[in-house]
Amino acid sequence: MYGKSTLINAIFNKNITQEGEISSKNKKGKNTTTKIQLYEIDKNTYIADTPGFSTFDIFEIESRYLSIYYKEFKEYIKKCEFIGCTHIKEENCAIKKAVQTGKIAEGRYERFCRIYEELKQKEERRKW
Repeated sequence: MYGKSTLINAIFNKNITQEGEISSKNKKGKNTTTKIQLYEIDKNTYIADTPGFSTFDIFEIESRYLSIYYKEFKEYIKKCEFIGCTHIKEENCAIKKAVQTGKIAEGRYERFCRIYEELKQKEERRKW
């Protein structure tokens, strides 16, 4: 498991940015980067080392279109029983079956469900 700073140091093959420790408890990096730093890889090509973040917000995606942004869902979307399948509550959902058979990572699907629900909640709040 590597963080952004570790990967940048590996790309340049030297220690140009401070690396933090990986938590033995949750296997995640401990944020040590405090500001955005750009490193030139090539002419007009840069890589950014940024502070970590625990959440992000998506405003421009409607919940009903979220699944098309998951490349591993693509081949299964058209195999769902219902057109407009949300891939959340439907019984005969090809994506849910792919998760059950290990063709789609369960953690990835769980994150999809969480983001889907957040988008739905935002859409509901906008109605009022």
